[in-house]
Amino acid sequence: MVTTTLRFGIKFVIGFAVLMGAFEASRGSAFERVLVVDAILAPTMHLIDAVTPNEHVELVGRTLSSPGSNLRVTRGCEGVEMFLMLAAGILAYPATWKRRAQGLALGSLLAYVLSVARLMALHYILRYSPGAWEALHGLILPLGPVVLIALYFMRWSTGTLRTACVDSAPRAG
Repeated sequence: MVTTTLRFGIKFVIGFAVLMGAFEASRGSAFERVLVVDAILAPTMHLIDAVTPNEHVELVGRTLSSPGSNLRVTRGCEGVEMFLMLAAGILAYPATWKRRAQGLALGSLLAYVLSVARLMALHYILRYSPGAWEALHGLILPLGPVVLIALYFMRWSTGTLRTACVDSAPRAG
């Protein structure tokens, strides 16, 4: 007999492997460019310039370039894997398709915001505090968003996220 937890684990691992394999297969494609460069890096550049106009950040390939720093965003640093991990978890979890779609929609938004915020933080750290680069780039900033996504998944999977949203909705009557 396969337990629910083991079944979830197997589905998660297989789902994550399939999603990662598909993403790896897209390496160098127009899809990857649209997803990474157009949807993540370009908005990050524009947001940095909107928040701090004196930065004059430009996007050169996959590099956020400014007069004081060049942040090369390599494969794996743009946050796509974090989203794929969340998607694999939500798709593997025993829930209705409607609930999964809601979880993916909100989770995708969270993963996107965390990815852009992480890249912005890395830009500012590299520019203004390069001595802190190793500790923040190597441990804190990769781990922080993953922990937040895991907490989101745990909250979603227990149904408390749905309950909190329903309980805060105005009631007719």
